[in-house]
Amino acid sequence: MYKLTALSLTTYILAMTSSAFAHEGRRLEVQVVDDQLVARGYISEGVDDDGGGQLRPYYNAIHDHWSFIPGPTVGAFADLPGYDIFTPGPLTGHDVNLELLGAEKWVSPPVMPLEGTIPDFEPLGPGETISIGQGAEVIDTDTLGSFTLASSIRVDGDEDLDLEYTIGLEPSDVLFILQWQLSTDAPGVAESDTIYTIFSPDGSTPEEKLHHTSLFTENYLGTTVVPEPASVILFAIGIVVVIAKRRWQVSGT
Repeated sequence: MYKLTALSLTTYILAMTSSAFAHEGRRLEVQVVDDQLVARGYISEGVDDDGGGQLRPYYNAIHDHWSFIPGPTVGAFADLPGYDIFTPGPLTGHDVNLELLGAEKWVSPPVMPLEGTIPDFEPLGPGETISIGQGAEVIDTDTLGSFTLASSIRVDGDEDLDLEYTIGLEPSDVLFILQWQLSTDAPGVAESDTIYTIFSPDGSTPEEKLHHTSLFTENYLGTTVVPEPASVILFAIGIVVVIAKRRWQVSGT
């Protein structure tokens, strides 16, 4: 199976995007909560899917979808999730690092998992290497590695800290999950728990995209928080809208 190199990664990014940064969509806001780093998922303002502009009611988990890369070699690309630091607090003037701990997958998951479903995660197989790029730096799921996500963070924060993700196949009927950890040299701030970025297939329907499965997996892997009531309500409304659209599509076929 074709493995994406640093050169081919750069080529694909230039071919697929006119700007590699400041993408709207699913992102992770890096915060310090109880003297520990966390990453809380949210959807950028102006993006309606899953409750645009609202924080997830849990920490450390978010999903996005692959895009197929047309061309002579098979591959898929994602430019989200990205990271933002809006209110650095004790991180001001310090660095934040992001380390890739591992990866796994969920093959042929249910498209609408029932409550109590336990995901059947398993290791990645041969040819399923995921490469992650930040500027000229590239790491992958075979050898792991880390990035300096942000250096000498400004008092007003540091936004659009984006990565590029590629895989040398066209994912279908499988979720890929990357496991990360945030750390900092800021005194008194502990490293994060495991952070999960989940990648779903591309497709024209929620079923092909495993959209509901991805939301279920986010919730399953996320670290429970006590959210603001308004955030819970708006996130729930977003989920209801997605399900309603799905039922309308099914009834209309």
